[in-house]
Amino acid sequence: MYGADWCGDCRRAKAWFARNEINYEYIDLEANPDEVDTVLERNNGRKSIPVIVFADDTHLTEPSDADLDAKWAELHSASAPGVVDNVAASRFELRSETGEVLSFADYRDRDGTLVVPHVETALEHRGQGNADRLMDGVVANLRETGRTITPLCPFAAAYLRDRPETHDLLS
Repeated sequence: MYGADWCGDCRRAKAWFARNEINYEYIDLEANPDEVDTVLERNNGRKSIPVIVFADDTHLTEPSDADLDAKWAELHSASAPGVVDNVAASRFELRSETGEVLSFADYRDRDGTLVVPHVETALEHRGQGNADRLMDGVVANLRETGRTITPLCPFAAAYLRDRPETHDLLS
């Protein structure tokens, strides 16, 4: 959270975090003026605080308690840990409840067909079914968005081959 001690909205957001027993990093812009550029970048040049950046790299500016409740619920829904389509990085990511990327699948979107050349799970998270959970999320996303898949990665190809119910998604 980027803020300043004199800011009423910042004090309210701090109280929300305390009330919900949520740990966060506070960056005091008065003590760290170099961080103002981050606030300006996040706010398209506006000097509004607090700016709260979440594990999924989204942010809220001057959020109400209701906004924070909704965002927290979104981040910690029943599907968490969850699969996120990180469009900016052209990859699906399986993230832990803390936002750590456990497994990812790179892709290229070719007119509604996702070409998946690589699936990887972080070394310390291998052998726990994370790649399967990632692919479960990829399949769900494909169904929701009406896209198909070309699995170039041997793991992704085997995952789909072993699940006949996914064969309609193959391009």
